Amino acid sequence: MRIRLLTLLLCTTFLSSILVAQTGYSDYAKQTSRLKSIANANASTTKLVSLGKTSGGKDIWMLTIGTGETSSHPAIAVVGGTEGSHILGTELAIGFAESLLQNSNSDSIKAVLAKTTYYVFPNMSPDAMEQYFAAIKYERLGNASVTDDDRDGKTNEDPYDDLDGNGKITWMRIESPVGEYKTHPDDPRILIKADITKGEKGKYLLLSEGMDNDKDGVFNEDGDGGVQFNKNLTYKHPSFSPGSGEFPVSENESRVLLDQLFELFNIYAVISFGTNNNLSSPVSYNPAAANQRIVAGWLEADTKVSSLVSDLYNKTGGGKDAPKTTAMGGDFVSWGYYHFARFSFSTPGWWPPKAKPDTTKKEKAFTIDDASANFLRWSAQQGINDNYTDWKAYTHPDFPNQKVEIGGIDPFVMSNPPYKLVGDLVKNILISLLNYQHFNPQ
Repeated sequence: MRIRLLTLLLCTTFLSSILVAQTGYSDYAKQTSRLKSIANANASTTKLVSLGKTSGGKDIWMLTIGTGETSSHPAIAVVGGTEGSHILGTELAIGFAESLLQNSNSDSIKAVLAKTTYYVFPNMSPDAMEQYFAAIKYERLGNASVTDDDRDGKTNEDPYDDLDGNGKITWMRIESPVGEYKTHPDDPRILIKADITKGEKGKYLLLSEGMDNDKDGVFNEDGDGGVQFNKNLTYKHPSFSPGSGEFPVSENESRVLLDQLFELFNIYAVISFGTNNNLSSPVSYNPAAANQRIVAGWLEADTKVSSLVSDLYNKTGGGKDAPKTTAMGGDFVSWGYYHFARFSFSTPGWWPPKAKPDTTKKEKAFTIDDASANFLRWSAQQGINDNYTDWKAYTHPDFPNQKVEIGGIDPFVMSNPPYKLVGDLVKNILISLLNYQHFNPQ
């Protein structure tokens, strides 16, 4: 029953993006408006509360969906915004609630809500997420807490700099005899690391766009954006690394969420939206890790559940060409399993599909697989041309007498599709959802 209910959640989530009538991603104010509209229109089945505020003064919302004694029903927690640069995750979390409640008068949804509770935490990184809508766009992950990331006794003294004035932070490639990067043999717009084991020699240094404002030899290492939600949790907390916080659960965002989840004993599964992905490929059983005194691998019985859930997820169209990821510690999906002791799954919800060569344009298969080169090829085939900045020369004071160019793939686009495509991408999954039209969670 529980596995089937989780599958229903996944299916409904993707369906939601079609049903939300809007033309672009929602900023924090629009998200708040949508959540309040959900609560006002569905007073008998929803409850919206603020668990507290971020260091930037934004509410951390929680939406409870269900009927009757919701705290006594088996429950699923739905968490978006685990990473501030993954705007899509919040859209999926809110969209799930909207689409589920739009059908709340149907007998099938009434039956689900009478037996199952959904706790939706739509955005755990509202401070960082707002950078997507700011005058200068960059993939911010940290909240509004002021931090000394380079531990030099100063704060926010070396931020990103929009050197070419185009409103987004891209990349700098600097010709250098000690460069580690070379151009991709099939797409010179892309830089890849030279393979020194094959005798290859690099030509470029590759840095994020900006200046060495504090003259310490490192670029953009201490700017706005403090602690990252997805590095601030307790499982394998990456202490002393930038963005992790002074100690685990140091931030209000992580603290209020964990406090709330520990109070909700009826939760049996957690699904979060972020770049970590353990849905497309099942979690493998590692006997050594699973039997350590401090468990570091999924238990064998749980990996069997993971295999079943992964198979069901892939049948809905969710898993094709999915990127493989490794959780880096302090992250929510690991915390959910190892420290919350619940089934914990995460998915990006979207990734650039594998682009096949267009033979009509005499395209050939890439001689070197590269995610960025694939993304640009896929984008061109879709007629999307606003996600890349051409390399242009720039006279950089930190690199006198060296050729510097600014450009490359734009921020956000590799993990967030153009909003106009979200509905179409979801529609591709609808055929597989028909397999669940007679779904009955008994």
